[in-house]
Amino acid sequence: MLGYTNKIARINLSTGKVSIEETPEWLINTFIGGKGFVYGILSREVKPGTDPLSSDNKIVVAAGALAGLAPASAKTIVGAVSPLSGLIHDTSVGEWFSYMLRGAGFDALVIEGASKEPVYLWVNKGKVEIRDASRIWGMTTREAARAVREETNRAASVMVIGPAGENLVKISNIMVEGERAGGRGGLGAVFGSKRLKAIAVHGVPNIKVADPNGFLNAALDIYRRFQTSSDTSESREFGTTNGLMYSGSIGTSPAFNYGRPRLEEDLARKLSGAHFKELGLEVNFPQKPIKIIGALCPVKCSRWFKIPGEEDHVKPEYETLGLVGSATGVFDERYFLKANRLVNDLGLDAIGVGNVIGWAMELYEKGLLTKQDTGGIELKFGNGEALIKMIEDIAYQRDLGKVLAQGVADAAEILGKGAEYAVHFKKIALPAWYPNGPLRGLVISYLTADVGGSHLRGWPQMHDPDTPLKNTVESMINDRDRKVAMDAMGLCVFNPYSVDDMVKLYNLATGRNVNNEYVLKVSTRIDTIARIWHVLLGYVDAWSQVPRKMIVDEEGPKFKREEIEEAVKEFYKLRGWDPETGLPSHDYLRQLGIEWMIPYRDEAERILRQYTPKK
Repeated sequence: MLGYTNKIARINLSTGKVSIEETPEWLINTFIGGKGFVYGILSREVKPGTDPLSSDNKIVVAAGALAGLAPASAKTIVGAVSPLSGLIHDTSVGEWFSYMLRGAGFDALVIEGASKEPVYLWVNKGKVEIRDASRIWGMTTREAARAVREETNRAASVMVIGPAGENLVKISNIMVEGERAGGRGGLGAVFGSKRLKAIAVHGVPNIKVADPNGFLNAALDIYRRFQTSSDTSESREFGTTNGLMYSGSIGTSPAFNYGRPRLEEDLARKLSGAHFKELGLEVNFPQKPIKIIGALCPVKCSRWFKIPGEEDHVKPEYETLGLVGSATGVFDERYFLKANRLVNDLGLDAIGVGNVIGWAMELYEKGLLTKQDTGGIELKFGNGEALIKMIEDIAYQRDLGKVLAQGVADAAEILGKGAEYAVHFKKIALPAWYPNGPLRGLVISYLTADVGGSHLRGWPQMHDPDTPLKNTVESMINDRDRKVAMDAMGLCVFNPYSVDDMVKLYNLATGRNVNNEYVLKVSTRIDTIARIWHVLLGYVDAWSQVPRKMIVDEEGPKFKREEIEEAVKEFYKLRGWDPETGLPSHDYLRQLGIEWMIPYRDEAERILRQYTPKK
């Protein structure tokens, strides 16, 4: 098909076999690309309940349908069964990887089995090599990326895990170029369980499109529009680094383990790009084989800052500022920037790390953890040295860090205390957007999202805090559907693509004549697959998944059971499922083209019949 490479590489790390397959027509027609490919492949090939760290789990690395073609087509989608939630979990990561994956000749990679020894993949000129990685096992993400380039191509794009992934830390991530994070779901541990240290790709896309002139003109028009749009002006100047001032002003910040969602401006400003700039810490792009700016991006939101007292730099984003910084109460830029660098180098999810350390700090301040538990560390909010030490201990699974490395939900279970202070959805740590104030309805996104606690699965329109939750659901679904379409196309959400923009480019590239509904339907398919997996993995009762803080804290949203259940039923209804069970019919699954989910759907129905809701 035009607009695709029409090749998928399947790599079995147990046998060492690499096979090249045609990209299936059903996969393109039903799921388009990117995130869609992840769900299409994994939902057919991996059974619910699969041990995430076993050889039965699979990794899908997929480029979007417009990767290497459209403005801001920088997102690579990586998916596997999460060691945290047990669900299919996809995470997106920026930079040139997807561009070069298609340049190397592939729409996606499917990685199966597990190697006995450390390996990395070299993907180039339509071939995939499995290479020995024993020399780079144990290296940080930046060290490993440099070492792999030396062995392959200095211009290669490298996806890599750090020591945290090697040590099977459940909140470990994957990094591209050692700087861009595919942070959520613990996928670094899945790579580590397969002894897969890195994937290097290189190539310039040579993708045939149906209307080259029409596509080029449309792409240039979009590029210029985004480059000058008022919607991107803040991102062009500061990236996401001023986000804490905004979230603190509207009462949605994660400060002090989500205990102070409304944060005073002078404190929030200490963790901002504006403040770092005033301190003279901003630097130009570091000299690297690949500049970290995002493939074909008109916005270029990355902002780099020096780490005080060190000959090093880091690229902070709002989620890291919010979780590694404000959630732990560390507002000193010296400690925060160093911690940010350390998290990236060790290959840790900044959201998961900040969430679980902030939680442990709250337990320490409440007397639920003592110095005997922490190994003598005074684990109080604001202790920058303690933050640095705990990050290292988590990555290497040492002392209390071994418990925290399991993520906040499992850590509370292991310790047998503190669950009432843990903030997560389906064991995925809540990001830096507390569902409060004018974003109170965001809780329904967290509850119904395919992966659990993610800020990238649809936002409701801003609303009065007294707005009934059920009235926020439709706008959240609309935003989710658009963002899933962007993930299927491989586009960065910080570029204000409309559905019309995406459909126009896709049709010009492929020669097809699809409409908006066709593109948005990918989101419905993914939500439907995810809902069935939710039930099969035991995530049944929505109310029991709401963190206690959000029910009892005076500064929080103070949710009530009735409003949560009413809004979730509204979500089921708008998705076309049974409003009571949230399950689709057989005919519905067939109409969506995902009939392989029918046996799983029937098993989910049996589980619901036997389920007794908690009081």
